[in-house]
Amino acid sequence: MTGSVLVVGDVIDDIVARITVPIRRDTDTPATIARSSGGSAANTAVWLGHEGVAVEFVGHVGHGDAARFVEEFSAAGVHAYLEEDASEPTGTIVIIAEGESRTMLSDRGANVALNLAAIRDDLLEEVDWVHFTGYSIFHHRDPASVSQFLRRAQSKGASLMVDASSVGFLSDFGVGRFLEIIAGIDILRCNEEEALVLSGKDTLEDALVTLHHLFPAVVATQGGQGSSLIYAGEHHHVPPTHVEMVVDPTGAGDSFNAGLLAGLIAGHSIVEAAGRASAMAATCVTLMGARP
Repeated sequence: MTGSVLVVGDVIDDIVARITVPIRRDTDTPATIARSSGGSAANTAVWLGHEGVAVEFVGHVGHGDAARFVEEFSAAGVHAYLEEDASEPTGTIVIIAEGESRTMLSDRGANVALNLAAIRDDLLEEVDWVHFTGYSIFHHRDPASVSQFLRRAQSKGASLMVDASSVGFLSDFGVGRFLEIIAGIDILRCNEEEALVLSGKDTLEDALVTLHHLFPAVVATQGGQGSSLIYAGEHHHVPPTHVEMVVDPTGAGDSFNAGLLAGLIAGHSIVEAAGRASAMAATCVTLMGARP
């Protein structure tokens, strides 16, 4: 790997509950529960490090937690810059995983105070790609600062990829507002449902065409159907990588992002990179938790 990536965004403490029977309200339901570090952006950074990509990470955590997370990132090959918040705790998500579906109960915590203005220009000048997530936009105390940061990163020569992250939060935040903030990025990464919401269209093919008017490349994952993308006016479908059994879908999109960026850094076409991303996501869903 000759290029590098700066990942900016959420750091989370994950509590993943895997259930194999429907939740029984007002009584007990058996589950397999695991605690781990997470956050969409943080997961992507760790998967990139796992792939041997030179990766930097910037995030915001609760008081007293920076050393713990920096050590974890370092062990994964990620150089992390973490500010601590004096009042907000590290974000926490409770994830209920049922086969290939998941439900998330999110407390963004200190992530809402991520200080983008503190990211140094020289760091932006050193990297080839900057990866950002919608999660770091939806609840940020100053969403306008995100747009300012993205423009600054581009002015320093970095290419930009943004993951739309959450159809629920997209709807709450406002599609027009979101698209305005990320205007001008190089790659929009979303899933099929997010693509439909962002475009206002009824089919993925139409959604990709509409979004392609706004972004040079749009890559949409489709779960077990693989992924579809549009680039330079051409549609491409990338088949899924087969897995025997999905253990936990948490982090599948994050690992896909890492595979896509790793492929691009390695000089692959975006279609080839999407194939690599599919293989990484297939590995992720066979593991409990969101990281390698």
